[in-house]
Amino acid sequence: MSVTLFCGDCLEILPTLTGIGAVVTDPPYGIAYDTEHSTQQGLRRYAMLEGDSAPFDVRPFLQFPDALVWCRPQCTIGIPIGAGAWYAWDKVTKNDLKVRIGECEFAWHKNATKPRMFRHLWSGAYRASENGEASLHPTQKPVALMRWCIERLRLPEGATILDPYMGSGTTGIAAVQMGYNFIGCEIDPTYFEIAKRRIEQAQQQIAMPLEVVAS
Repeated sequence: MSVTLFCGDCLEILPTLTGIGAVVTDPPYGIAYDTEHSTQQGLRRYAMLEGDSAPFDVRPFLQFPDALVWCRPQCTIGIPIGAGAWYAWDKVTKNDLKVRIGECEFAWHKNATKPRMFRHLWSGAYRASENGEASLHPTQKPVALMRWCIERLRLPEGATILDPYMGSGTTGIAAVQMGYNFIGCEIDPTYFEIAKRRIEQAQQQIAMPLEVVAS
């Protein structure tokens, strides 16, 4: 099994890729998320995400056998009507908890037939996992969530997972831990280096080779 990482625009890289079993990604939502003007107290400040000022178009990723894409339904283009199913991540897990964050996020799964819910606390310092670890990306998700996503795919042994918007590399970590091949793309050089380091750390226990194609 192997890991290959690209630093560049995923839409330019996609035509060169073959053998992809599924896409699992958390792309820019098209909400122009700006931590500089957030009302959430104590939030670490991050640079604006590239591509987050326009709606996200899922159509380039429908060509693959399966796709699970975290997105904001009202800011997403190209999801086929009546196809797949929506998943939700309940990241508060308690009714009427006084938090400033949105209480859940949504993903669309191309081959799913039923909606599903993942319940996992992830609100500032209150976390069900990765306690004490600093967040390295403004929309970083828990590894436990991405492992749950991959489990929903029912991929065969030796399959390759693609994350075209790799961010800080969480999907790659989950794929490595679960024994799948992984290809990741990230356009921002700073986040690319963060993802590379985190995935390399995940590989240390299983001796999986990593290939950096562009940086």
